[in-house]
Amino acid sequence: MEIKPVTFGGIIWDELIDYSNSCNREAWPILAQKMKENNFLDWERIFVATENDEIIWFCTFTKEDWVPDCDYSPFFVDENYRWKRVSEKMINEAEKYAKSLNFKKLYIVSDHKWLYEKYWFEKCDEKADELNRIETIFFREII
Repeated sequence: MEIKPVTFGGIIWDELIDYSNSCNREAWPILAQKMKENNFLDWERIFVATENDEIIWFCTFTKEDWVPDCDYSPFFVDENYRWKRVSEKMINEAEKYAKSLNFKKLYIVSDHKWLYEKYWFEKCDEKADELNRIETIFFREII
């Protein structure tokens, strides 16, 4: 498995747009549109995990995304690769990048319970997403 940051025009940018559009979650077509428009700040990134040249997982490292007024990175793991610690590896890569930018905390917004707590994230808030569903906001200090 390889994890790499991707920016606008990167090698698999268009493939990631197609992948986002095909995901079975409401937020991902919104991400695909944001990617098409290159609606990212200079420091924002998408981290992609690939195995055998196939996208198996990605997360965004952005100031704001699916939940307004909240810094976080949403995560999605392909169902065929769950339970293989891909989430942990991707979180670690995103955290290294955040640390290089002098961030002090890493945030994740999710509707999953008991997933991110095992990676030392703590619940800090709940907010409505763009579809008015309540999402839990988790954070952890960057070491």
